[in-house]
Amino acid sequence: MAEEEPAERFDVIVLGAGIIGAALSYYLAAENHRRVVALDVAESIRGPSGSTTSAGILSVQGWDPWDLAIVRETVAEYARLADAEGTAPLRRNGGLRVARTDEGVRWLSRLESMLSSEGVEVHPLRTGDLSDRLPFADLSDVRAGLLTPDDSVVDSGDLLAGYLRAARRAGAEVRSLELPVDRAIERDGRWHVGGPTPVAADSLVVAAGAGSKRLLSALGASLPLAPFRAQVVQLRPGPLQAEFPTLHDLDLNLYARPAPLGRIVVGDGTGTQEEDPLRWRTEADAEFVNRTTVAGAELFAGLSSIRVERAGAGLCVASPDRYPLVGPAPGAPHLFVAAGFNGLGTMRAGGLARRLARAIVSGEWNDLAPASPARFVGPSAPFEPRPEFPLEADPDVPLPRRVAPLPEVSVRTDADDVLARRLERVSEVDHLRWSPLSEWFDPFLPLFARDAIRTGGTVEVMEEGDTVRGLLLAGTSEGVASGFTRQRRVADRFLDRADAGGIYLEDAWRPGGAPVELFAADLRDWVAREPMRNPVRIARSDDLSGIRSLMRAELGPGVDPWIDSLPRPEETGFVCEVDRRVVGISWLSRVGAFARGHSFVVHPRFRGLGIGTDLLTARMLWLHQTGGRLVVSEIYDGNVASRTAAERAGMTFVARMYHFPGRRGGIEGSVTSAAPRTADRPSRSNP
Repeated sequence: MAEEEPAERFDVIVLGAGIIGAALSYYLAAENHRRVVALDVAESIRGPSGSTTSAGILSVQGWDPWDLAIVRETVAEYARLADAEGTAPLRRNGGLRVARTDEGVRWLSRLESMLSSEGVEVHPLRTGDLSDRLPFADLSDVRAGLLTPDDSVVDSGDLLAGYLRAARRAGAEVRSLELPVDRAIERDGRWHVGGPTPVAADSLVVAAGAGSKRLLSALGASLPLAPFRAQVVQLRPGPLQAEFPTLHDLDLNLYARPAPLGRIVVGDGTGTQEEDPLRWRTEADAEFVNRTTVAGAELFAGLSSIRVERAGAGLCVASPDRYPLVGPAPGAPHLFVAAGFNGLGTMRAGGLARRLARAIVSGEWNDLAPASPARFVGPSAPFEPRPEFPLEADPDVPLPRRVAPLPEVSVRTDADDVLARRLERVSEVDHLRWSPLSEWFDPFLPLFARDAIRTGGTVEVMEEGDTVRGLLLAGTSEGVASGFTRQRRVADRFLDRADAGGIYLEDAWRPGGAPVELFAADLRDWVAREPMRNPVRIARSDDLSGIRSLMRAELGPGVDPWIDSLPRPEETGFVCEVDRRVVGISWLSRVGAFARGHSFVVHPRFRGLGIGTDLLTARMLWLHQTGGRLVVSEIYDGNVASRTAAERAGMTFVARMYHFPGRRGGIEGSVTSAAPRTADRPSRSNP
């Protein structure tokens, strides 16, 4: 870097924009009021990083009180970030550890004792109790199980995006570094990093994941770190699965966690040799994929099929004692490191980053003492990564002490910068910039909004800048509404405004929500379970009069505006006739390969004849033959008949939504305001 090139001044430069680098930048800027620039050093690693390939499991490991406190603080930070930034919320699905061997049983007993002494809710499970937790798994040979109900899962990629947004909002700069990182040099007691826009700062933090070892060596601060591959497989089970506790099988050295849209993510503890971050296989090994799939098929014996949907690898970084290296780099003033997370970085990043930011500013390092890089002084011998799940502590070494929790800070929850706007024309929907709002209904939200406007309902979007953070739909003849959002501050506004029939939301934002069951199927794995007994065909325009009569009799006059909008290409009806009279109807809304079933009605005189199952089977068959991929439906009021028909047609329970009553209470209608429903009585369930 030429002497005359001016450098933009910052307080701290962070090399790395993964979860730990993004989180550190956020806490330095937001809580410690430092001017920060985070530099994405992608050139220091080939392929995806551990941040983007993380399994996203947040589990109380029970290594020691210090580590447990860091994990707890991390979970609390992620929950606050989700509320403020609209990242995918933490899913509190619980964790289940199982063991078959004497060694595994002893370790579970020690873990139970340690967690209980630290106030963690933990439940030992006998073999007979395990099937209730994982009904699709064969755990008959398991000798001991331990359930930790507060364990969670999180989308690590979405978490990273949320931290980057939060960091920028707090004033931090996030940039890409376009030159080799060895251009970072210390000069005149200050760190300089060259490039098209040179930057300088008093402090430099290396948080570059698998590239950290190489960068530290170039800066004269070698530390014992070893990048290793972490491989995962995402499986599509048949049938799709509802949320279940994350499974850690100590004997198979395998973990399995629920993933969005009924999928399962499986990993096995990963590699045990050091990798060159510039030369490594980003693809999963065929042997790993085959072994994991076979093990999964044997373990998940209750599934009818398991198919590999995708597989890949990322790089994590090991340390010799499996504790992270977070703190001042030995012998290099104002150089700090955050690396060596041993495949557990997502589980600890929030708590460690927050403490590191505080320590860089205050100079107090006691609360990060067990992670101090100074514990490794002088040349270090090569070592093999040991990414096993348990950590066996040396009995001659005292356990790290418990750390005092940092004071909580209020995150940005003021909704003033999320502005409500009512849409008046269908064309306005086409210009919206959507953020993810719903796990199961995202593909349908533009259609729902257009339908609501067409049928005289109201559509309101909550926008932050030019991005939609919430969608509120209300029908024409009732007060019930449907809301979609990932942000608590938006959900609170929806709930505070709910009137009459209340509001449907996809998450249990407050107590008192009545559950609505969601059923789904992946059409690629679907096979008809029963032969059809009744004739079913696709509805025509001349059927609309008979369809209106049937639906009006069962659902009330609120169906009229929606039926008046037909026919439309997005809606396909399936009818069953007896003596030229429509006695059964089921509808599908379709957007590309995704479909939502709704408005399923059978005339009372013709129930019990299998018409309902045949209607649902016919629409599944049609979707299967026309390239449909996923179908989802809601079942209201715990309707047993509708649930039975859905299951017979090949759909399975996958999730829940919630109805929060308004000032007059009562559950009315379907999840979208555009679909038919009634104001004066509960609707029939309509898968």
